[in-house]
Amino acid sequence: MPSRFPSYVPRSIRSVGRLLALVMLAPMLASARDGMELRVDATDVLSRRQHAHLSLPVTPGPLTLAYPKWVPGEHRPNGPITQLMELRMRAGGRDIAWKRDVDDAFAFHLDIPPGVSTLDIDADYVSPFASFGAGFGKSPNVTPHLQALLFGQLLLYPADAPADTFPVRASFRLPAGWAYDGAIKGTRTADGTVTLPEMPLSRLVDSPILAGEHVRSVAIPTKAARATLWIAADDTAALDVRQGMVDTLARLMDETVAVVGPPSRADYTWLVALSDVLTHDGTEHRDSADVREAADFFRDASRAYRWTVLPHELFHAWNGKFRRPAGMVTRNFQSPVDDHLLWIYEGLTRYYGDVLLPARSGLASREQTLDYLAYVAAQLQYGRPGRMWRSLADTATAIPGFADAPFEGSADRRGADYYNEGMLVWLEADVLIRRVTHGARSLDDFCRLFFAQRGAPMDVSAYDMDDVTKALHQTAALDWEGFFASRVDRVAASDPLAGLRGAGWDIAYDDVPNPFAELVQQDNGTFNFSSTLGVWIDREGTIQDVASGSIAARHGMASGWRIVGIDDRAWSVASLRSALRDGESSRTPIGLRLAYADVTRTVELEWHAGLREPHLRRLAGTPDVLQKLLAPRRSPSPHTNQEPLP
Repeated sequence: MPSRFPSYVPRSIRSVGRLLALVMLAPMLASARDGMELRVDATDVLSRRQHAHLSLPVTPGPLTLAYPKWVPGEHRPNGPITQLMELRMRAGGRDIAWKRDVDDAFAFHLDIPPGVSTLDIDADYVSPFASFGAGFGKSPNVTPHLQALLFGQLLLYPADAPADTFPVRASFRLPAGWAYDGAIKGTRTADGTVTLPEMPLSRLVDSPILAGEHVRSVAIPTKAARATLWIAADDTAALDVRQGMVDTLARLMDETVAVVGPPSRADYTWLVALSDVLTHDGTEHRDSADVREAADFFRDASRAYRWTVLPHELFHAWNGKFRRPAGMVTRNFQSPVDDHLLWIYEGLTRYYGDVLLPARSGLASREQTLDYLAYVAAQLQYGRPGRMWRSLADTATAIPGFADAPFEGSADRRGADYYNEGMLVWLEADVLIRRVTHGARSLDDFCRLFFAQRGAPMDVSAYDMDDVTKALHQTAALDWEGFFASRVDRVAASDPLAGLRGAGWDIAYDDVPNPFAELVQQDNGTFNFSSTLGVWIDREGTIQDVASGSIAARHGMASGWRIVGIDDRAWSVASLRSALRDGESSRTPIGLRLAYADVTRTVELEWHAGLREPHLRRLAGTPDVLQKLLAPRRSPSPHTNQEPLP
């Protein structure tokens, strides 16, 4: 049974319950009091194998071991157990047979013979050469020139062990000449072995290592905290980071601390792996961020739309790692996680990490921020008919079962909307606080209160919805319970743009491409025509998704069909855009020639509204609250030279 407590149980009872659970489990954990030792040989980069050896104190009798299942930051049972290979166990000089649990593929049963006090386990983690699913465990961790060590992928542990107290002594070896960094620093011996200090299992799993042949460490000159940008890349050219970016990251840290207060620990490290082989994404950790991006991430201005991964993961150090929904605070990595408050965990982080902090620090310009907000707003206004039957809360609660859903159906099913729609909910909350307090307070005041650390630094401070609304009531006198019930828990037919409009802006459409959307589309190869025809189409003309109720859906267009021609022209994105523009001044339908398997047909679209690209426009006669939201809170650091970003 997971050691989770419903939000309505008083904290005093929760504490007593946890104490009783530990007392009852103490005999079961006696064999594991001394923790375990983990040694990783990470020198075999050409075959992408990381070899792990574990030594675990045991007592004779039955033992169940577990491979981490619920991966922190991925919000689901996504441990990459398919990549754990060559698993062998020995004790007392002989092999020990193990048997996988019939109901749980992440659990292994074995019997320890009499007289045995140590179990030795050997296993390989094999990094795939290409991604086979969502999550860092299902994508490459290793290239010939760099690698990430994610310790949760490299170990088994007693299934009953509490992750916050179970001690692990970890060490690893890297290829000759390679350097590393991470939130935890180790000592290096003459043979190249790096030994980390003993720490609880939860801390080790939350402390990835990034190592490489081509590396660079950049000290970030912040006023508020010590921060480092550590880069490992497939080639030395990718290590080029202009001083303007360094200064901007310094302002970013200062702006973040101005909102949420100082970090619980002294140092923060962005671990940035730059490679075109890796899947490009980021994962939060308490004192670091595991970021994987393209080789030209820092050098190519067209990558600027992805730079928000840096403030996003930084904000998670407070929102998600320090303060965490109570349902996500579990005994260990086998206990199911309750995701229903992800619209706070991710939505609030998207609001600050992708909108406010990039603009306040100068990582994103005002224009780029407006383009981004228009892109998000249009998706939710026209690209999410699923809002008519699924609540925002349900997109969070159901993510363990929905995370691997294909792009096809995202419009009608809804995707991980607790990110974008959650962000708009928090924007509206910010606007309302400013309105009711006549500008005296904002959501920043809520954050300073909610994320305040009292007394000694804590690893995790759990919260429930009552804690959130209590802090909001202290910030502004509003019906916060009703506010969130109507916008999060209930199905809402109206678009979620009240916050934008309250900030003095609204979405408008014309035939001029949205610069943010254009960068995203050129990068991922899928072009969003949802606000025009209700479809998403790739470069080859294959329809990826269709929104129900759209003109495309009414004409029977469906995902999987390929547009092979447009009127008398061959398919291209440019041809479709041109036809849509021309259709605005013509009464002639747009003819689309479609093919699927051995079937071809022509669709005549009576569409004369032109190409509709989203932009934000000021609402006449209203104050520009958004300008105040995006304004810096801290003066520039004296160390910065304000060099413009590329």
